Amino acid sequence: MKRKVVAGVDGGGTKTLALVTDLNGQPLGQGLAGPSNYNVVGFEAACQAVETALGQAMQSDPGEIAALCLGLAGVGRPEDVKLFQTWAREKFPAAAVLIVNDAEILLAAGAPPDAPALALICGTGSIVYGRAVNGQLLRAGGWGYLFGDEGSGYAIGAAALRAVMRAQDGRGAPTLLTGLVLSQRGLVDPQELVMNIYGAGSPRVEIAGLAGLVEQAAAEDDISALAILDDAALALARTVQAVYRKLGLAPVPLALTGNVILRGEYLLDAFRWACDDLGLVFSNVSEISEPVEGAIRLALEKIRAAGPSAVE
Repeated sequence: MKRKVVAGVDGGGTKTLALVTDLNGQPLGQGLAGPSNYNVVGFEAACQAVETALGQAMQSDPGEIAALCLGLAGVGRPEDVKLFQTWAREKFPAAAVLIVNDAEILLAAGAPPDAPALALICGTGSIVYGRAVNGQLLRAGGWGYLFGDEGSGYAIGAAALRAVMRAQDGRGAPTLLTGLVLSQRGLVDPQELVMNIYGAGSPRVEIAGLAGLVEQAAAEDDISALAILDDAALALARTVQAVYRKLGLAPVPLALTGNVILRGEYLLDAFRWACDDLGLVFSNVSEISEPVEGAIRLALEKIRAAGPSAVE
């Protein structure tokens, strides 16, 4: 008989990370695949990414999954949850399945269960989740690159492209971003960016990939880059503020994740300054590099709630 294991997945707009542990939460394997935000890549591709990541994670120890928590970007409505719940139960019939938004696993990773908390994800996209005293989940942002994602990698990258083209036209100041963006894209003229970006397989991801260049230019005191990151930081702080006010108490812990803010030295500092200016007080600010650990915690809670029969 295969031994029982627990699996958690953190699925975002850039990558899907899976972690498998024993029933005590001790890691057994890890797997990585492409994006699984189904609003961007589609349902089938999202499921394939989850399956691939889980398959890699279980290669070294192919146990039987007793509980599975999928924390997926873009999954916020009941119909989203039902869609993935049906798929996961068919694919892993022996597992207790929990489908949540990726911000919920960040909450689980950054604060004790059921405690009031805030969570900010700033990667390709952006979203803020909060958990009230009564356990109610609240959110702001996360509406996708067409409707929101303010302060995200995509928003920063798009602003960088606008700055480059304004400088090209003479409508804006010259910027170091021009040389940095052209070099990264292997181009020589800003006009080439039009076909290069619009013709890319995933323009959203390609644009978000420019966020690091804005940090580079900001480190050289480039005016355009500094303004872009200041605007992004304020947008993120205001999104946090929207949920913070609804919690009706202070201070609360704030968990941060996403490569854009965790690797963005200037952006992170500017975000903290913006939060101070808005009067937001946090009991603790934690930087969570791998929120998938929160998915494992939720999966283990699912087992405990199900009782001994879940692991027999």
